[in-house]
Amino acid sequence: MRTRLPAARRAVKVLILGGYGAMAQSTVPDLLSSPGVERVGIAGRNASKAKAFAASQRDDRATAVSVDARDSADLVRELKHWDCVVNSTWYDLNVPITEAAIAAGIHYCDLGGLYHQTLRQLKLDARARDAGVTCVLGIGSTPGTMNVMGMYGASKLDTVSKVQLRSSGAVVAGGEPGKFVPPYAIRTIFDEFSLDAPILRKGKIRFVPALSGLERSEFMPPVGVVEGYYTIHSELATMPKTIAKGVREMDFIVAFPPPFRETVATLVRLGLASREEIVVEGTKVRPYDVTSSVIDGLPKPREPELDVDIQRCVLVGKKDGNPMTMRYEAITWPHKKWNIGGGVVDTGVPPSIAAQWMVNGLVKRKGVIPPEVAFDPLPYFKELSARGRGIQIVEYAEGTRALN
Repeated sequence: MRTRLPAARRAVKVLILGGYGAMAQSTVPDLLSSPGVERVGIAGRNASKAKAFAASQRDDRATAVSVDARDSADLVRELKHWDCVVNSTWYDLNVPITEAAIAAGIHYCDLGGLYHQTLRQLKLDARARDAGVTCVLGIGSTPGTMNVMGMYGASKLDTVSKVQLRSSGAVVAGGEPGKFVPPYAIRTIFDEFSLDAPILRKGKIRFVPALSGLERSEFMPPVGVVEGYYTIHSELATMPKTIAKGVREMDFIVAFPPPFRETVATLVRLGLASREEIVVEGTKVRPYDVTSSVIDGLPKPREPELDVDIQRCVLVGKKDGNPMTMRYEAITWPHKKWNIGGGVVDTGVPPSIAAQWMVNGLVKRKGVIPPEVAFDPLPYFKELSARGRGIQIVEYAEGTRALN
């Protein structure tokens, strides 16, 4: 069923937890540039950072909100003042924040739960339906747009045997050569480099070591030929079931620049990303927390790294009895007006769209749902490139055409 805009939009009030973090750098300006958005809450524990980022928007609708997502009662009280909450915090907080949103009776979305948290959140479906709210899990670039591309490709095939999910990118401007700059939360990256990765084989999920499954693949310039590896990701938690059509094989591979990959892999190998407590001069600490805090405190580049980001979904199957392969790519270049890279744009813009669509009734289904179930693909793809957002979806199958 095609998504249609309602005759009149509601005045939308959206709270962003982690509202001064990396991905909020595109979520916030996108909300403020969207029609019908009445208020945007920049929320987090650090009141000074929230106030500074809200002030930098030069828009009275951007409001700093001091709230601790770990304080459930305080969070529920705050959420009741909003229509939707975008969870842009660390994924370990996904379950309690989802529970708080349901208790407050407002819509919810996040950027993904690294498989295991997503499975835990899905168990809250009945509670969300009873509350009459929608909770969309993993609506960034990947998971998120990747899932919607997969669902759209599957709709064109009678059967699907294999789905390949691939992610890569390249810095095209800015930054400082040799400086270590994580593209997103270093805690999440440590987990992607250390936790066993789910893959689908013979129709069943099994787990393989992180950074196994070396694969060389080629993307459009400036990315080119890259080396990628299996990492834990949320798509595998929902897509095998939602795509169905007999899918027997699915996996997710990410390709980081070699120097970055080698640095993180070394930190993990040395135990500097371990969650196991150790005693240092009589004090218990987790290397994971210490190393993450040190990296978070590193000086930022004088100019932000501007990258092109590419997400690829390949579906192998049959149509009318004939073999057919569908390939979709979400390509995002740096956003000149916001002065941020494609990797921030394609991750931070989708939750802005999701929040507005949920509040305005464009997502009909209630409960806890993945993005491939929440969004009608073609209107979603069109919205990704609307108003200069610049996220383009391209379809490759017996020819090439842009879908937006």
